[in-house]
Amino acid sequence: MIAEEKMEKTKKGILISTVMVSIFTIVIKFLGLVKQSVLAAYCGATIETDAFFVATGTMVSLCGTVFSALSISLLTIHTEVLVNKGRNRANELINAALHTFLPIAIILTLLFAMFSPVVARFLAPTYQGEQLNDLAFDIRIMSVEFILYCYYLTVNTVLETDKIFLPGKTIAFFQNVFLIVAAVAFYPLMGMNGMLYAFILSGVAECVFVTIAAKGKFRFVIRRNGYRSEIKKLVSLTIPLLLGNAMYEVNQIVDNQISTGLGNGSASVLNYGASIHDMVVGVIVTSISVVLFSHCSTWVAKKQINKVEKSLESVLIYLTLILLPITVICVIAGDQVVELFYGRGSFGKNEIQQTYGVVIGYSLGFVFQAARANLVKVFYAFQDSKTPMANGMISIICNVVLSILLSRFIGISGVALATSIAMLIATILLLKDVKKYLPDFSYRSCGSEILKGLVATSFSTITLIMIRRVANFNILLTLLVEGSSVVLVYGVVLYLLKSQSIEFVINLIRKRK
Repeated sequence: MIAEEKMEKTKKGILISTVMVSIFTIVIKFLGLVKQSVLAAYCGATIETDAFFVATGTMVSLCGTVFSALSISLLTIHTEVLVNKGRNRANELINAALHTFLPIAIILTLLFAMFSPVVARFLAPTYQGEQLNDLAFDIRIMSVEFILYCYYLTVNTVLETDKIFLPGKTIAFFQNVFLIVAAVAFYPLMGMNGMLYAFILSGVAECVFVTIAAKGKFRFVIRRNGYRSEIKKLVSLTIPLLLGNAMYEVNQIVDNQISTGLGNGSASVLNYGASIHDMVVGVIVTSISVVLFSHCSTWVAKKQINKVEKSLESVLIYLTLILLPITVICVIAGDQVVELFYGRGSFGKNEIQQTYGVVIGYSLGFVFQAARANLVKVFYAFQDSKTPMANGMISIICNVVLSILLSRFIGISGVALATSIAMLIATILLLKDVKKYLPDFSYRSCGSEILKGLVATSFSTITLIMIRRVANFNILLTLLVEGSSVVLVYGVVLYLLKSQSIEFVINLIRKRK
């Protein structure tokens, strides 16, 4: 009885943390839209803005790829040390990591600063003269991001170990706010240089913020500590993660290359459809996986494997039940979603329909992508980064082959659909592999709840089709009516089927009242 109560409390904690992270992510996404609108209004589209976006996008992606791999590996080892050896030893580990990797970050900064013209020419081989010089200058300034990302992601590990998730999400918040202010206040005086310096200052602000947030949990010391074995272990875990992240970037490049061969505008259509897909993934999937990973790392360190099993089962159920109605809306009413976001100016009916096809392709894989993202984090919690890397390689090979084949028959939609099918294959393989660490885990135990979700999905699908035939409002109101109806019917059917997930959420709401 006591064990069940503790598990219910844990589920409640994960749910509340996920909701908070999701809400904050939505705020950041909204700020991102405001930022894009402000930049477009004040800065326009020039060779200077092109250079700015290429430099910032490339450097942020590169820094994130390198140091997110480090932070994931570090969190598992830091959790293990914290549980078994206490706060002081855990603080020494974080300092050892900073003493090891900050010099590497400084070297990368110097290399990118020194060879920025070479990097610029590689990134934009068609750029010439002033435009190429602008890009090289922007890369030189942005190279400082290596140091900033290394510091903030390492220190943020301390917070995530203690189940404090919001400070690590504020980097995008600071970037959006600083760039909005810079565009309004400094662009008329400094041009795009003002935007560039604002971007760097946002990174400095994030470093200061996580340091303050970690006060009492982390203290930087100048002297170098030991921890050679832990650092060696950290490197061995990080390398497969880096390779996996690199393969993901290669996969994105291949998708873009395929799309450019499918006619004018295909690459743009793929990007627009991917933006809607990324919004769903960023708000729901990523939020849950961040929270689950931290908890799982703690349970593994404490050898509470049963909690990992139960939580994984619950997360897979909740994600499936949340994403099923979203999938229905995207598949049936995705054209309206596309029209709402992009249907203005030169973005006509043909572009809307093409993007709609991409949205359908991506949305069919929502559930599988969510499952894989959280399964991968379980492997990381057990300090196994090789299995996810191998799984990622299989996924990428499947994606590339299927993208080439399907794009020949259904065009750009085939590239998106290939991603979903690849996610399905990767998820099935990971469900089999996870038994190595969770022998009592069984996806069949989730079957009853998921079956109820599928029944509810069929009713909500019929409802949406019927509403689409009669709804004749403006696009925003129509989507609100359709979305509300789908969610209402879906929830009612789940309740009538006595879904344990729905009952848990209802009981949680009642208790909070």
